[in-house]
Amino acid sequence: MKRKISSLVLLIFAVGLLAFYIADRVAAATGQQKSAANSAQDLNSRVGKLEAQVAALQAQIKVLASKASSQVLAVPQTHVFPGNKIPPGAKEREFNGMKYWIIPLNEGH
Repeated sequence: MKRKISSLVLLIFAVGLLAFYIADRVAAATGQQKSAANSAQDLNSRVGKLEAQVAALQAQIKVLASKASSQVLAVPQTHVFPGNKIPPGAKEREFNGMKYWIIPLNEGH
């Protein structure tokens, strides 16, 4: 889950960087030159917008992380037999590393 969230944040950052690069190339190709002061102001406003976007994404990450941690996982019981005593006549077996017992239903069989 964390990997998906970090991939999403990275993707959004990459798309934003690509959009900034394309916008810069279009402005240079059309011959629109801005003064250094205007460029700095534009960059500052863009940085402000991106910081707001990052803050919103971090809030989403917190919400998703809280949802992920609230999931309940069922853990199997380790004490299967009452009083942890295996019934007499039970035969212990193992399958794929897990122990199980064959317990006869009648003492005569």
